[in-house]
Amino acid sequence: MSSYNSVLSFQEGLPDGFMMRPFSESDVLQNTVEQLLRKLQESRDGSQWIILVALTSATVERLADTENPMEGLTYRVQWDGSAALIKVVAGHTHLMVTDELTRAIEHRISVMHNPPIHKWNGHAAYRPTTTNGKQADQSFLPLSRWSTTSQAWGFPTLVVETGVPQSLLRLRANAKWWFANTNGEVRIVLIVIVSRAGFRIEKWQLAPPGLARPLSEGDIHALRQQNPPIPPLFEQPAAVQQAYAAQEIEVTEERIVGGPLVIPFVALFGQFPNPGQQDIVLGAEGFRFRG
Repeated sequence: MSSYNSVLSFQEGLPDGFMMRPFSESDVLQNTVEQLLRKLQESRDGSQWIILVALTSATVERLADTENPMEGLTYRVQWDGSAALIKVVAGHTHLMVTDELTRAIEHRISVMHNPPIHKWNGHAAYRPTTTNGKQADQSFLPLSRWSTTSQAWGFPTLVVETGVPQSLLRLRANAKWWFANTNGEVRIVLIVIVSRAGFRIEKWQLAPPGLARPLSEGDIHALRQQNPPIPPLFEQPAAVQQAYAAQEIEVTEERIVGGPLVIPFVALFGQFPNPGQQDIVLGAEGFRFRG
């Protein structure tokens, strides 16, 4: 993809107030990120996005390194050629909510009989091609995805993307990126929106092939009635994919609407459960963490 087209794709779903600038020096970028973070911490909403252009491949590698080159600041990066999209993590609360969601899922796995081998891969970068890639806020790898010939691990089955309310549309675009760029090997993307009132979780996955395009509200309703809706367990080229929100959950101090969150075992691990193994179900007791 050309740099121009990359920038256009990065702008999809971005809120007003996103920044776009050529990369000059690391300290200049750090100052920009610090300014953006201060605004986010004051309002707990707004734009958390910076588009960088004119990047060298060496700069991209530094930005994508899990050893953060900007001391004291946390971000996630997506890149395509010489352009990159930076998401500034909006403070400790966002890290905490992502971490507690991870812990809640992990607890459900740990109490199973003979829990399958797996690992959480944090914000490691995944590279569908030699020129593009992306970090998540968290990612899950069953044993079958631990290594490939092209990188130290395969694509995750589950990805978590966390942000502020104004980032919702962009995070939905991110979910579609994960599906499209892995041919559907990513089975589920959990979008987590953190606000003053609490948080929202959207569970995105691909619809089975053969449905009308675009998906109708009736199709989505029918898919959501399955118990639980299981995403396709095979690869799908991007051209035939249709992503949808299989669940939408609102969590506040007073109540939980839309739960429980259900993650099908077979989608997470790539195998059917044995006796004593089951789907991951997070009800009220699984949402003790708060935004």
